[in-house]
Amino acid sequence: MKKILAFILSAVMLFGLTVTPASALDIAEIKTAVTDVFCKALAFVFEGLVKGIVAPIKEGDNFVSEDEYFSDSLCDGLYDGTDEFISEETEGARWALGSASVSLVPEDWESYSDLYLGGYMSMDNFMSNDVREILDDMKVRVIALSDGTGRGTAVFATIDSIGLGNPDVEGIRRMLGDFAKANSINSINIFTTHSHSGIDTQGLWTNILGSWPLTFVKGYTGLGDYHGGTSDKYMAFLYERVSFAIKAAVDDMETGFMSYAEKDFGEKYASVNNRPSADAVDGKLKRFTFVPDSGSTPTIIVNMAAHPSTAGMATSSKSDKVKGHGVSGDYVYYMGEVITGAGYDFMFFNGAICGIYIERIDVNTNQRVDIAAAYGKEMGKITLGLTKTQAEIEADSYLMGLGFTDEELADREYTPWYENWSPATETEVAPLLNIRLKNVEVQISNPVILLAAKLQIVNYLIKKTDNGEYFSTTEIGYMEIGEKLKVAFVPGEFCADLAYGGSSLKAENSAWGADFTEQPLSELFGEDILVFGMANDAVGYIVPDNDYLMCVDFGHYHETISLGKNTASALLKGFAELREEIK
Repeated sequence: MKKILAFILSAVMLFGLTVTPASALDIAEIKTAVTDVFCKALAFVFEGLVKGIVAPIKEGDNFVSEDEYFSDSLCDGLYDGTDEFISEETEGARWALGSASVSLVPEDWESYSDLYLGGYMSMDNFMSNDVREILDDMKVRVIALSDGTGRGTAVFATIDSIGLGNPDVEGIRRMLGDFAKANSINSINIFTTHSHSGIDTQGLWTNILGSWPLTFVKGYTGLGDYHGGTSDKYMAFLYERVSFAIKAAVDDMETGFMSYAEKDFGEKYASVNNRPSADAVDGKLKRFTFVPDSGSTPTIIVNMAAHPSTAGMATSSKSDKVKGHGVSGDYVYYMGEVITGAGYDFMFFNGAICGIYIERIDVNTNQRVDIAAAYGKEMGKITLGLTKTQAEIEADSYLMGLGFTDEELADREYTPWYENWSPATETEVAPLLNIRLKNVEVQISNPVILLAAKLQIVNYLIKKTDNGEYFSTTEIGYMEIGEKLKVAFVPGEFCADLAYGGSSLKAENSAWGADFTEQPLSELFGEDILVFGMANDAVGYIVPDNDYLMCVDFGHYHETISLGKNTASALLKGFAELREEIK
């Protein structure tokens, strides 16, 4: 212990040499300087300790040499998008869309012995959030989309879970190889909502106290086989259900008309909650509406940015019986219930959500799932009323019948969501769909991720170079829909500053006093770029290199679940290369 304290003090003194003398600072600046020194010292110690734990653990068969590493995660080019990008609507082209949705909760879920919630753990539960209750549903929603130009069909699936690694995305793609070729599918894209109360599909949120000690013994001794944190039986079930839903969506395709509308709510419904160095927020709700020529069920597609992290957690109230054991799709489920109740199919894409959490909803409840439900219902109503006038909303019996009860709103300052409402403009989206996916190699410098990979808790395939560095291949994507709308696919929880520009990209606001050197997405593709996050992989948090500090807390806890300090720059370099490739 004395050695550790001496080490910390030495580190503090080292960083303190760069701090301005106290006489030249006011009290606030002194506090900031002290916190900065402490955080850097803590990060230095924390990384060193974890590296010491990781180093002796034996590498399994998920660690391969450069010669053996298979980095083509796009199934030999089968799913890398449209070969040709076109810039204008083709004469006679028509949109075709198919939709499907199925539950990802097994009917016999109670017979599973290894199902845990992904995204929340607490010592109140002895670090074991085993599934004991189904609060609503965990779904996969799918759309299949074609612009009628003969360049193939793009498939998009969104799963109500904390995340899905690229090896699992590839597993689903390979199951569909023959089907994809027979149906001219040019890409299969699998997203997650990042729900913190779905069944764990990554493995990080398993029975920590019960299983990790034995896992460490195996890691240090090399004796016995590892078992990942996810349930093998459940993951096989998920593969089958997602594949089934994709086939159903493709089979459901029919021609129709598509429109687009968006409304900017600022930070009224989502705001930066726990990363003080960042300030960008995508406050827009974006809505695509597809209406089939046949008059059958239309589809609403929503893109917004906010963590679905409410339902799975427990409140401080003793009457909250959930305590992190109940499966829920969080607000996305309840948003979908409102939209489908109005006669639409529903599809959802989350956005740039690093540090972005829900706002506004404050209801009387001891159950956090009630908060998620209230927020989801309101966002569903907003989606349906996006292009209506306030008078039209007030005359809509369905929307007006979905309000809160007097009991729920007791002692709350609450105004109707449609008060002083101005309708969004809806425009036609021309049938034009360009899409391209690209592999990006990211160096893994975070020892916490290396620990999870060595213990095979999560499904990673790691390349080890001859000089002892570690890399993982992930994916990025870019899509043009219509003649104006552009979308970036990002494989994790993206800091919105990296998408739209923000304070943490500037030297004066960053942990290391340097500017972020790569262009944000808005400079690469235009300020109106849409972000579909958690796309085709779950690499954790993606924060600017210049603001990367493994301080565990103090506004930097995100770094502990990130591939490493150069993740953001590697991805944005990849996007810059992709932009050049499609010109």
